[in-house]
Amino acid sequence: MPQNYIDFISLEELRESGNYEKLAARLTDDWRGAPAFECETIRLRLLAAEMSGRAGRLDEMEAAIAPYLSDVNKVPFGLAARVLLTLALYHYRRTEPNEALRLASRSRAIAEVCDDELTMAEAVQLEGQALWSLERWDEAALAFEEAISVYAAQSRPYRLGLAYLCLGGVLNRMGNVEEARTSLERSIKILLRCQDEYNLAVARVNIAQVLNRMGEPETALDYLLFAHDTFERMGHEQYEYLTLNSIAVTLVYLKEYDKAENQIARAMEKGAAARSTQIASTYEIKARIQIARREWAQAERSLLAASEIADHAGSLSQKAEARRTLGRLYIAQDREDEAAHVLWQALDLAQRLRASLLELEIKALLAQATYMGSPVEAYRMVSEVETALGDRPLPELRKDVLAARRRIDSLDQEHYFILSDREIPLLADAKIKLLKWLWSRALHKARGNAREAAAILDVTPTYIRKLTKVIPRDLLRPGRKKSRTKRPKISDQ
Repeated sequence: MPQNYIDFISLEELRESGNYEKLAARLTDDWRGAPAFECETIRLRLLAAEMSGRAGRLDEMEAAIAPYLSDVNKVPFGLAARVLLTLALYHYRRTEPNEALRLASRSRAIAEVCDDELTMAEAVQLEGQALWSLERWDEAALAFEEAISVYAAQSRPYRLGLAYLCLGGVLNRMGNVEEARTSLERSIKILLRCQDEYNLAVARVNIAQVLNRMGEPETALDYLLFAHDTFERMGHEQYEYLTLNSIAVTLVYLKEYDKAENQIARAMEKGAAARSTQIASTYEIKARIQIARREWAQAERSLLAASEIADHAGSLSQKAEARRTLGRLYIAQDREDEAAHVLWQALDLAQRLRASLLELEIKALLAQATYMGSPVEAYRMVSEVETALGDRPLPELRKDVLAARRRIDSLDQEHYFILSDREIPLLADAKIKLLKWLWSRALHKARGNAREAAAILDVTPTYIRKLTKVIPRDLLRPGRKKSRTKRPKISDQ
């Protein structure tokens, strides 16, 4: 082979620095006619496959690694870890996370045996990405933290930026938005010094999602427009579609519903073309626009479609989000029983995912749906959300909490008895307070007639006498207690 064909060191340096544009310019197609299992050919095929995968051209990626997909046992052991890593990446891009996780774990094990620390670190990161796709977010976060530690020890700034990007993305899904923002800002700061526009655009999409949750949609929109231009220029349909979804969400926060509707229509077309597994999220976003416009019937159809698609895809997060928004729709229509039904389902899914912020959002909505039938339970949930919320910059969640609190507070006007989580009384005191409330309510309905009040409560006069032992006499009858006037003594004349 000619010397310029096997100049692997310079090609690997370009890959390590993130300069994939220059790498693509220097990488030729000479490997196509070379023996597939020669070491030099394997290295070049792996680079070509990685380049095609980044651009979303999975058919070209598959063609480059086809010999190893069919017979990986013929690969020299020294290159086995790297080959398995690329095969895992291929399955990850094909949305086959279980197979990607299996191959990445094998790659890691072989790399550790061969003392290939560079491949081992990348395998750990890819394990995290596969776990992220499987919605095993806690495990994914641990894998990314391990990758960050290894990359830092190896002084690999570009790879470190990618690991921070992944960690920020999964922390956002878990609801740790403040930590996610810190991680993503570190990623962007590093990637700006590299030549990788693709991953820089991915980081911008992720931080925009965080900023939306933190009440900064204007800044989020700027990031998203930059990212969309990058993906459109690259012709990457999958990420262009995901970016259109995020732009539509941002425009909903900005109350620009016409523009949001246009973006979601474009996203529908792109999602269908890219065969995205996130299409349920697109229907859920479409429903948010329809709810904002009070188009109840259309919103319900969109959300039922989102739930059905999410069930078919087996995505717990999309199922939880679709049910959360469906519960919000039912609350807006005063259909509290139906809202509570779907929200309890959503809460179960969120708890299984350990998505803390989503769980808080659902509890705030549940408090609004259950406040009439279960005021104590509603009060407990909203108090729990308020405690977790504290002074965190989450304006949308704060609005839901205030709406729940207003509904619960309105119960005082109807003479409902609510125990406070903050000052739990003794059991004996609580019973007395409950008896006082029941008796006062019955007297109010009976217009002060004690016997009629007893009949309303379905108790006997004997029970009324027992009540007097715990209820002051002035509460047995409405009105002010009349003071007895003493008769003047007749003095002896």
